[in-house]
Formats: sequence, structure tokens, C-alpha cells
Amino acid sequence: MFDPRLLKVHEVMTTDVYIIQPNTTLLEAQRIFKANTIHHLPVVLDGHLEGMLSKSDLLLISTAFPLNDPGARDKNNDPFLSKMLAAEVMTKHVVKLGPDMTLEVAVGIFLENLFHAMPVVDEKGNLLGILSWLDLIRVAYVPQRQLGV
Repeated sequence: MFDPRLLKVHEVMTTDVYIIQPNTTLLEAQRIFKANTIHHLPVVLDGHLEGMLSKSDLLLISTAFPLNDPGARDKNNDPFLSKMLAAEVMTKHVVKLGPDMTLEVAVGIFLENLFHAMPVVDEKGNLLGILSWLDLIRVAYVPQRQLGV
């Protein structure tokens, strides 16, 4: 019988991941978030994971100065966001998963910390992919034959 808890993280993770560098501006990160249906951007330098920037992180920064008119807020925030860098806002101490961890272990980490996504790295800290709640839901509810498992 198929038991998804025994699958390895690398069998389920998303490997086609948008990444940014520490010197990427928040305005560029915002553009990437708006153009794609993603919620997390790994911050990578020379293949090595430096941190994570979430859509929520960016939202907190961009709504810090409330204005009644959202259009005016965006216009006023653009110069500010074009000067701030991902390295200044990203979460630096990120919980990372190994590719050979079981989903059972990964789910335990998700539940204990209420994370939405975690990066998957090799033993040197190089980014391999990202595991999100969506990946876990896909394994739990998509028929096995469609997943190729």
C-alpha cells in the first residue's frame, strides 16, 4: 500500500524555483511575486542559500505607510522599494530540509513551526528546490499514477 509519509523530500519538492540574489531590490522581488503564483523566493548567492524572502515579508514592508489610496501607496513605495535589498529584509536563519528526509519528518517540521515552505539544500547548503504545503497537498490528494510514484 502506498504510504506518502515514506516518500523522500526530493521526490516531491519543486525544483523549478524562482530565486533572487541578496542584492536584488524589493521592487524587483515584488515584480516577480506579482508576475508568478509564488509566495517564497529563496535568496541565493553562487548557488548557496543565504535566506528566504516571502510575499508576506514584502507585504509588511510595502504597507508600513498606510495611505487611503492603494494606487498612491504603490507610487510612493516604488522609490523606497527600489533602494531596499533582499538581504536587508530576508529571513537569514532558515530551517532547511535535506533531500533524503522523509515527508513524515518534513510534515512534522511544518506543523511544529507553521511554515508554508522550506528550502531543500544539499550538504554544502546549495539550493536544490523548495517544499511547500502545495507539494504536500498534491501528494496527499492527487492519484499516485498522476504523480508518477
